[in-house]
Amino acid sequence: MTLPSFLIIGAMKAGTTTLFRDLMLNPRVFFPFDKEPECLCHDHVLGPEGLGAYEEMFARAGQGQLCAEASTAYTKRPVFEGVPARAMRVLGPETRLLYVVRDPIKRIVSQHRHEVAVGKLETRADINDAVREIDRYLAYSRYAWQVEPWIETFGPERVRVIVLERYVRDRVRTVTEASRFLGLEPVLEGLDEGKVFNKGDDRRVVRGPWRRVLHGSLYKRFVRPLMSGETRQRLRRVFLPRAAPIQTALTAETEAWLRGQLAPDTARFVGMLGEGDLLLPRGDGPFLGWEASGAR
Repeated sequence: MTLPSFLIIGAMKAGTTTLFRDLMLNPRVFFPFDKEPECLCHDHVLGPEGLGAYEEMFARAGQGQLCAEASTAYTKRPVFEGVPARAMRVLGPETRLLYVVRDPIKRIVSQHRHEVAVGKLETRADINDAVREIDRYLAYSRYAWQVEPWIETFGPERVRVIVLERYVRDRVRTVTEASRFLGLEPVLEGLDEGKVFNKGDDRRVVRGPWRRVLHGSLYKRFVRPLMSGETRQRLRRVFLPRAAPIQTALTAETEAWLRGQLAPDTARFVGMLGEGDLLLPRGDGPFLGWEASGAR
């Protein structure tokens, strides 16, 4: 039975695709073709059929490779609850977790842009209205609340938080530290420090006949396995239209309101950093400007 040794558990719109692609450069790491399989979000994975389907995703892994997957839904409480408990039952206590975060307000803005681009928010495209009306924007940026069940289930020594701002600033150091946390020798050949994957301003929209093609079983089973991730990205840029730019922006009043709403959780999360093997090494200074008060 081959199942993941580690998971990238989120957060949404915080750089998980870039980490996924950077770790994929290591020949000892196997990721399935689909990022965001979300199998551990549902009890189906606990039964024989669901577990079998999950195992099948890793059937192509070579001998000696560490299997892994990346699903930002694993830190999307309250939409998906009980994920750490399922992960413990399916994967066992030795599983390691990578949780990527960024400035919580910038994450919210990026999430809103994404949801507008894919047609999820036709009637609430103004971000100043959406963030007050839709609970998930604040929920997904409450990083302490999201990661605490994982820490409680697996222990702090099994969880590593990666801060996107620091990751972008020092890509080599971050990938090196993450690799060693996973028990791997870092592989930095091919690492493009200037490349950030799945950026909102370069998002492509899959609509019409292309949606049927790219989501069809023929493409997934026979065509996609023949192409590298970079080739697929180039083809998307050639054939798919760019998402329309977002016309609204956060007002100063809305941003202050968001930071106030997030302040208690942000303070708790900042307090976690640097404790033993958990999260960031000591000496990194303030949490990249996220003050416990919620201000920049």
